[in-house]
Amino acid sequence: MSSSNNEKKVWIKHITGLLILRILKDTPAYGNQIADEIKRITQDTVKPNPNFIYPLLREMEENGYVEGSWENPNTRGKRIYTITENGLVYFEQLKEVAQAKFLEIERCQKVIRSFLFEE
Repeated sequence: MSSSNNEKKVWIKHITGLLILRILKDTPAYGNQIADEIKRITQDTVKPNPNFIYPLLREMEENGYVEGSWENPNTRGKRIYTITENGLVYFEQLKEVAQAKFLEIERCQKVIRSFLFEE
């Protein structure tokens, strides 16, 4: 796997994690709710796959950024996630990383756009 491909996967994971934490700052939610909310707030530009969301939520739970509890412990149907204090700290750290990356992407786009389209 190339370095740039790995960097892309890390970037997608960070942005998705950032979106999840931002959603959970407002209200507890279960995985499909989170995926639907990501689609809504990104105007369907990001459509997270449950096969990506749920392992990421489990990893975030293992790292102490979110806490999960079963809506009904007897049936274990839906796991409701809430953000933790560590999650709030991590959210701020991820925001800084994302902000720097977005600025880098925007600068790159501006340079290329200028070269290609502004004469």
